[in-house]
Amino acid sequence: MDKKERRQLVLRLIVKHVGEVKVPFKWASAFENLVGTILSQNTNDRNSWQAFQTLKKKVGVDPKSLSEASVNTIRRSIRSAGLYNLKAPRIKVIAKHVKNKYPQGLETLLKQSDEEVRKSLGSFLGIGDKTIDVVLAFSGKRDIVPVDTHVRRIATRLHFTAKGASYGQIRDALEESAPLNMRRETHLALLRFGRTLCTARSPKCSQCPVKELCPSRRDL
Repeated sequence: MDKKERRQLVLRLIVKHVGEVKVPFKWASAFENLVGTILSQNTNDRNSWQAFQTLKKKVGVDPKSLSEASVNTIRRSIRSAGLYNLKAPRIKVIAKHVKNKYPQGLETLLKQSDEEVRKSLGSFLGIGDKTIDVVLAFSGKRDIVPVDTHVRRIATRLHFTAKGASYGQIRDALEESAPLNMRRETHLALLRFGRTLCTARSPKCSQCPVKELCPSRRDL
C-alpha cells in the first residue's frame, strides 16, 4: 500500500467509525455563519452559541443591525464567547463592509470563485483561513475541508503533513485523500474524532479505528 492509498483508507475508516455527523448549527444566512464562526474562535461551541443567541436577541445578526449598533453593545452581548474586546469591533467593521458592498447579502460574494471569496474576506482582521473555509463549505456548499485545531492535530499525528505545516498544506493533503463530494463530511468526522478519540491529551489509541495505520500511536 503506497502513501496515497494509506491516507485514503485512513480517512474512510475514520468517517465510517464516526458515522453521520450533523452540522452543529443551522445558520439562516451566510452572514450569520460568518459571525458565528468568528465568535467560535478560541472558545467552545456552548459559549459561542450562547454569545450568538444573545447577540441575535439584543442586536440582531444581520449587516444593518450590527453596523448601526455600538461596539459596546456588541461587546456586552458576546461576552460569553471570550476575546470580546477584539471580536466586537471586528464584527462591526465586517458588518459595515457587507452592508455597503453586498446589499443583497453575503450570498452574492459566494457566487464568486473560492479565490475571490478568500481574497475579499481575508482582508479583514479576525477572518482567517479556517473561518473563510467554514463559510465556503457550509454556506457556499463548496467541497473543501476546513482545518481547525482538531483537524490539524489529526493530520500531524497521521503524518498527512509535517509538524508546523501551513494551513493550506494541511487542507490540500486532506482534500487529496478525502472522497470527492465528501469533504465537508470528512471535516465533520475529523472534528468528532478529534474531540472523542484523538484528543490533545490522553488520546484513546486502544479504541482507534486506524491504530494499525497510525505512526504516532501510543503503546497499546
